[in-house]
Amino acid sequence: MRYFSLPSADGSTKYVYDIYGATLPKGKGISHHSYKNIDSFKIAQNSPNKLRVVIKSKQKPLNRHAYSGKMLVIPLTYGKEASIAGRTISNIENKKRYTIVIDAGHGGKDNGATCCGDRNEKKIVLAIAKKLRVKLNNMGYKVYMTRGSDFFVQLPKRTEFANKKRADIFISIHANAAPNKKKAKIFRGIEVYYLSPAQSKRAKEAAEKENSVMLEHKDYYTKNAYLSLLNREKIVESHKLGLDVDKKILSSLNEYSGHVENGGVKPANFWVLVGAQMPSILIETGYITHPEEGKKLLDSYYQSRLAKGIAEGIERYLKNKRR
Repeated sequence: MRYFSLPSADGSTKYVYDIYGATLPKGKGISHHSYKNIDSFKIAQNSPNKLRVVIKSKQKPLNRHAYSGKMLVIPLTYGKEASIAGRTISNIENKKRYTIVIDAGHGGKDNGATCCGDRNEKKIVLAIAKKLRVKLNNMGYKVYMTRGSDFFVQLPKRTEFANKKRADIFISIHANAAPNKKKAKIFRGIEVYYLSPAQSKRAKEAAEKENSVMLEHKDYYTKNAYLSLLNREKIVESHKLGLDVDKKILSSLNEYSGHVENGGVKPANFWVLVGAQMPSILIETGYITHPEEGKKLLDSYYQSRLAKGIAEGIERYLKNKRR
């Protein structure tokens, strides 16, 4: 059997089950069924050797099912349970089964970007990371942080920590800086990166800034040899995660402070993402060096709105992710 789901424009979801080797009685066409809270329930012969079941509903995810022998069991009401072959299944989402590791960039001897006396990247991103941890915990997820105070963690140790925790998602939080004073008033906005060969000048500059503490003594070829350890599936999933997080951050901040510049979701070579065995992204939460945005990054409520957007983006990704 093969299962997949398709979100619809009206807010409902189609749950599709393909049962191979099954056939309807001869002459039987599409079979329609009705059930409380189900918009439509159809069974049809999709091909000579494949039976297709399509359920459409606006309920919370109905993606739990079990298949044993000649029997397919699908709980059709969110929160209800069903049993098959001694196994009980339910469509209640168990968020505790998801583990998320939050990485507050820099720390200790590594200040990260600094500006204007009071703007310090390592302190700002730690504050955001702590707020994100609270929000994710309140949403029911299991959460760990690579650092919970001001100390230095080597870049490879961060993803190593996430791998040991068997994390489902790795989020590294940073704040950006313009390359020089002339561009300080120009460079602004949210940027989300996933590990892939860098394509734009701005992505390369951001990667060089964040990688400097790790790669300052390594030559060009050594850097690229290290940073080429990529996995195609992880890249695709990280891109999807980045898109969801980017969208929700912008929505959260725009509700509070008006228009926020969107730098988009981009590929780049960030050392901190190398080695992660799960979907992982690096978020540049804004530019410390920008006159307005830099001040906002110091504001506790603005930090909370950033954390809210990140948390909602993670939840959106996990809901859409095929289980």
